[in-house]
Amino acid sequence: PSLTQRKAGPLARKQRKERAQEAMDQKIKIPRSFKLLEEYDYAVGKENKTKIVGQHSGLINYGLMDYNRETKDPLGFWRGIIIGIQGKQSGELLYAFEITIPAKYPDVAPIVRFKGPKMDLMAIDSRGYVNLAKLSPSFKWTPDKWIADILMAIRTSMNHPSVLKTCVERARSGNYF
Repeated sequence: PSLTQRKAGPLARKQRKERAQEAMDQKIKIPRSFKLLEEYDYAVGKENKTKIVGQHSGLINYGLMDYNRETKDPLGFWRGIIIGIQGKQSGELLYAFEITIPAKYPDVAPIVRFKGPKMDLMAIDSRGYVNLAKLSPSFKWTPDKWIADILMAIRTSMNHPSVLKTCVERARSGNYF
């Protein structure tokens, strides 16, 4: 370090170090396959690690779909279930979903589509696709987030009174996407 840098003190050194780390973080981009392999490890609980935590623990299950040579993307298609809010009517149901991972993942969010049963959730359109921006509380995808973050946000949104009131009625009538 130069004489000026030594005189600047520990605060200036800390700021330089933080700026250098920020610059490195911006330059390093994790490849899609690396991030998805890490996602898979968390999904299957490798080394007892998971991203599904808190009130959602044990109530969201997801993983890769069976590999199909026609897809040519063994890490691009996932599926799973969400068990509804426990102690509420939705807790009686298993909500099946599929996830498609875009080519530009993790810069672009995964696409989640529910297969059934239908529920009155503002974030889910008539074909079962989830609009992440409409989840409540609000959810914004960033490359540092995980598939599990989306799934926990969806399950949290399921606690809305309109969802809880109609979900069992719809499921009993065979109302699926």
